[in-house]
Amino acid sequence: MSAASISPQLRRIVLSGYFFLTGICFASWASRIPDIKMHLGLSDGAFGGLLFFLPIGSFLGIPISGSLTAKYGSRKIIMAASMIYPATLISLGLANTTLTLAICLFLFGMAGNMFNVSVNTQAAALSKLFEKSIISRFHGFWSLAGFSGGLIGGIFVANAISPLTQFITVALLGWLFLFFSHHYLLEGEKNTNKVGKMWTKPSPLMLQFGLIALSNMICEGMMFDWSGVYFQDVVKVNEQWRTTGYISFMACMTTGRMFADQLITYWGARKQLILSGVVVTIGLMIATVHPHIIVSSIGFMLVGFGVSSVIPTIYGTVGKNAAPSEVSIALASVSSIGFFGFLIGPPIIGFLSQAIGLRWAFLTIASLGLATALRSSQLKKYL
Repeated sequence: MSAASISPQLRRIVLSGYFFLTGICFASWASRIPDIKMHLGLSDGAFGGLLFFLPIGSFLGIPISGSLTAKYGSRKIIMAASMIYPATLISLGLANTTLTLAICLFLFGMAGNMFNVSVNTQAAALSKLFEKSIISRFHGFWSLAGFSGGLIGGIFVANAISPLTQFITVALLGWLFLFFSHHYLLEGEKNTNKVGKMWTKPSPLMLQFGLIALSNMICEGMMFDWSGVYFQDVVKVNEQWRTTGYISFMACMTTGRMFADQLITYWGARKQLILSGVVVTIGLMIATVHPHIIVSSIGFMLVGFGVSSVIPTIYGTVGKNAAPSEVSIALASVSSIGFFGFLIGPPIIGFLSQAIGLRWAFLTIASLGLATALRSSQLKKYL
């Protein structure tokens, strides 16, 4: 089958599979964290320190991933990442010491970011072949993989199957998918500049996009790390209901990403970002003004819907505003700013909680939803 005969719709379906692959690799690791922690006999504090190597690797890998994707094209980097990322997942199951686990987590973070930048660069290129928005649904498949990975992990745990066996299974299926599907990827634009010249600060426009991503990722990081604590300490639910807020948030974030493209196509990226920011603020206000299991769950659901489309919308807009050969560099710069918010969000909540209480800390973060809406309203020319 020649490249010209492959329909954009078929390429879209295949690329969704790559988003699912990167998501299920990460979710497979996350689902077996308790087992690996127990295997190494680590305390909560020691293991928490080890986990920090993953975001360090991911953060440091952002400019490298952008440079490599620009130089060699997104198709080649996706293929490389599809081999390397599952391999680093297997390495996590093989790690028998804290040192080897730290190194493997660092490499896992870097490989994951290579996958992230390259698939989003491919998505931005592919979106230009469609008249409607398609970016958000790709991210929806990543979120769907999060649920699937957790479910698969639960099945492996229930049957007393080791993390290594699970990781090898996921990797083999991923490599099999790569073997049959890599022909359907776009070749991707290349940049012939030297990699060293690509370590540049973002343009003023990309900085604005990055700040919107930053606000959103602070909210996401807070929900991932603190929603369970909020339901336990503020809502004061029983132990079995502690994850209710997180599940409510994740379910709506996944659903929102599956349907956000229709809204973006209908009224545009700018209005979608403004609405998203407002919904995040309203959701956090509802969750904190009356901390009850039903009310707070509804609030967290709104937050999930609110944050769901922000990053996909920003990535899609970056693809439209950057030169074809510079999309990966632009995405890397915006991603680095946004991911910084994901890193600092949870510690900020911890400090705020210590100073003013967790409930008021959540309410304070609601202001970032308004910041997203206001900043987006000022970028009418580009959104």
